[in-house]
Amino acid sequence: MSLSYWFEESRKQQDQERPRMESKEAAAAAQAEEDLLRDFERILHDDPLIDEVGFLHPTQFHSLLVDSTDKSTSQYFWCVDHKLAVSSSILPDLYRAARRAHSNATLNPSSSPSASDAALIMTHSKALLILCADLLTAWNSRKMVLSTNFNLSHLKDELRLCALILSYSPKNESTWSHRRWVIKNLAQHLQDMPELIDKESLLVKDMAEKSKMNYRAWRHRCWLIPYMKTKQMS
Repeated sequence: MSLSYWFEESRKQQDQERPRMESKEAAAAAQAEEDLLRDFERILHDDPLIDEVGFLHPTQFHSLLVDSTDKSTSQYFWCVDHKLAVSSSILPDLYRAARRAHSNATLNPSSSPSASDAALIMTHSKALLILCADLLTAWNSRKMVLSTNFNLSHLKDELRLCALILSYSPKNESTWSHRRWVIKNLAQHLQDMPELIDKESLLVKDMAEKSKMNYRAWRHRCWLIPYMKTKQMS
C-alpha cells in the first residue's frame, strides 16, 4: 500500500478519536471546576462569619500565601480571621461551576422544596451571588426557600450575606433590594426590631460615609424611616 494511503488512514483515525479526546478533556475541565466550587463552598460553610471578600491578582495572592502560616489557606483560597481572599485566576472556572450547580439544583422548581433540595439551593446560590450579585434568579431561589418555612436564624444569616456582598459591592441594587425583603419578613415576627433598625442605620451610615454618592445606601435609609418612627412610638 502507498504511503499516502497510510497517511489518509491515520488522519481518519485521528478524526474519529478527536471527539472522544475532546469529551474527556471537557469532562476533566468540568471536574476541576467542581472541585474548586467544593473547596469554595466548604470555606463558606466552615466560617459563616466571613465579613470581607477580596478577589486578588495571582501575584498578589501568591504573596499572601508566602506570608501566611495558616492551615486554612490553599492554592487559590485564603481565609483567616473571617477574611477571605480568592485568586482571580480561577474566577471564570469558579463562576461556571457555581452557575451550573445552582441551575441543576433548581431544575425542578417547587413552592415547597425538600430539605435536601433547599440546602443545595442555599449553598450553591450563596457561592454564586458572592461571585456575581446581580443574578436575580439566585436571589429569587433563596426567597423561595426562605418563604417556605419561617426561620429566624436563616433570615439573620441572610442579612449577614447581604452585608458581606455590600462590603465589596456597596452599590449593588439587587443586594439592597433583597436586604429590604428580609427586613420586611423579620418585622412580622421579630420582637427586638428597634435593635435591628439601629444596626441597620449604622450600616448605612458607615457605607454612606465611605461613598457620599452611594444613593442606594441613602435610599435604604429613607426606606427605614417608617420603622424608625415605630421604634420611637414604642
